Amino acid sequence: MSKTEPKRLQFAAGETVFNEGEASDLCYQIFSGRVQIVITSGKRDKVVAELGPGEVFGEMGIIDDGPRSATAVVSQDAVCIAYAPDDILEQIETNPATMAAIMKALIMRLRDANRQIGSPDPEASLVQRLLKSTRVQP
Repeated sequence: MSKTEPKRLQFAAGETVFNEGEASDLCYQIFSGRVQIVITSGKRDKVVAELGPGEVFGEMGIIDDGPRSATAVVSQDAVCIAYAPDDILEQIETNPATMAAIMKALIMRLRDANRQIGSPDPEASLVQRLLKSTRVQP
């Protein structure tokens, strides 16, 4: 059981919620406003998603204990509910609907990323690259 309560946080337009590469300490659900998810490719920033009320971001690092894979920037004044890792993991373990919602969000983001890559068969291409990257080297 988590020792912390979810926090309600307010962000102004233009404010950065977290940066790519930082430790993943919280997951956010948007109550109001909009948040852009931005990745840096070379010297360019690319908006890969624009999220609104009810959507969740920052969950990937909570689930896999990895660093942030993107930067989250508020594009319209926002109120978010911030959850600690224990809160999210407890919900995943005890609430099948939460697990299904998180899986659906991750799959939608994977599909969007595949479309942006522009491969003739983006799902197969990305899956193959992911499999190659996880193979253990002798």
